[in-house]
Amino acid sequence: MPLKIKIIGAGISGLACAYHLKKYRAKAETAIYEAEDKIGGLCGSYQEKGFTFDYSGHLLHLSTRSGKALARKLLGRNQTQIKREAFVFFKGKKVEFPFQNNLFRLDKKDISYCVSEAIKAYGAQSEKKDSFKDWALALYGKGICEYFMFPYNSKLWNFPLEKLTPQWCGKFIPAYTLEDIIKGAYLKRNKKTGYNSTFYYPKSGGCGAICSALAQDLDNINLNSALTAIDFKNKTFKAGGKTVSYDKLVSTMPLPALGKALKGLPAEIKAAFKELKHNSLYVLNIAFKGKAPKGHWFYFPEDKYPFYRVGVQSSFSKSSAPKGTFSLYIEFALRQNCKADLNKLKQKAISALKDLGFIDEKSEIVTKKWHHIRYGYPIYDGRYAKARGLILDYLAKQDIYLLGRYGAWEYSFMEKSLLDAAALAKTIAKVSK
Repeated sequence: MPLKIKIIGAGISGLACAYHLKKYRAKAETAIYEAEDKIGGLCGSYQEKGFTFDYSGHLLHLSTRSGKALARKLLGRNQTQIKREAFVFFKGKKVEFPFQNNLFRLDKKDISYCVSEAIKAYGAQSEKKDSFKDWALALYGKGICEYFMFPYNSKLWNFPLEKLTPQWCGKFIPAYTLEDIIKGAYLKRNKKTGYNSTFYYPKSGGCGAICSALAQDLDNINLNSALTAIDFKNKTFKAGGKTVSYDKLVSTMPLPALGKALKGLPAEIKAAFKELKHNSLYVLNIAFKGKAPKGHWFYFPEDKYPFYRVGVQSSFSKSSAPKGTFSLYIEFALRQNCKADLNKLKQKAISALKDLGFIDEKSEIVTKKWHHIRYGYPIYDGRYAKARGLILDYLAKQDIYLLGRYGAWEYSFMEKSLLDAAALAKTIAKVSK
């Protein structure tokens, strides 16, 4: 008898898991249960007045041979490779990203401060790096931290940086040497650094084209089927008003939400779920008539800007916006479960866009739409690793497997989701009853 493998969530991770499980049809009977009325989740796309929008900035960063091969298989010719053009706005200057590698754009006084403090940090060789704050200071020095690292990450995480661990940094903030910092302070370099120095994007269909390709041959996707409860002792769950049995369950839904659906958890695991923290995000997708700002996305560490990042959606693909228009996604971060005054936030954003020169008084809005991402970024505080580890280990023993950025509760990216899904499919399909 094939294993009954059920997947919660038809986002990129859930679809990729089902896609790879097709190889093991003799051993696995697969079905997906999705709360919404369409596939894709936050990696989906939608069309509005001739524009294609993603739900936020979603780009395909490929660094492995297997990741590139899978993208070619899924998208074929419907993809293009793009060299990053990203900038940090600081004191009215447009500094190439990464900030710490392009200090030459700053005023001489600011350059001197950043370089001298970086040299001091290198000479101090601090061993205290338990917090993100200490880690960044030891690596970059006070100047770079005060100008970019601290204000930007405070705005993004909405969490005290001295309580945030550097565990999330990984490839997202690559470690630059003192030599890199000094060279970047006095020379304009063509060196592109960071995991996103180049990226891939579909020529048409937006990021959702990846999810559509994954789902093309899947025949058991149940939409409008929100998970409400899991009885892991009897291996059943309720979704869309139905009771479903399973042998193996894969969850890609946000881990805190999954915790609320699990019945009969031991006290230790309930306590671990309560330790999970996150911020919340609001994204304004908006389009204007006129010429787009030059660049793919921009970072804003200064408090005078209400958003932490603005991306030019229409810069990724010509098909994303009609001729003579451009589209932006504007990202705001709030503390966990905080609600935003969207009208006030939009007014502040429009004012800031004018101040930046992205639009002017005559710029006409063609369309706009807000999206609330309740579970934004998982907070990597001092309790994160232990709590998450306890939950993952316990649920795996109950044949419940966690997958994807939200399911596995990690700061992640699409290539990892795709490859993790392939690895998990192979593992659970080959486990005998």
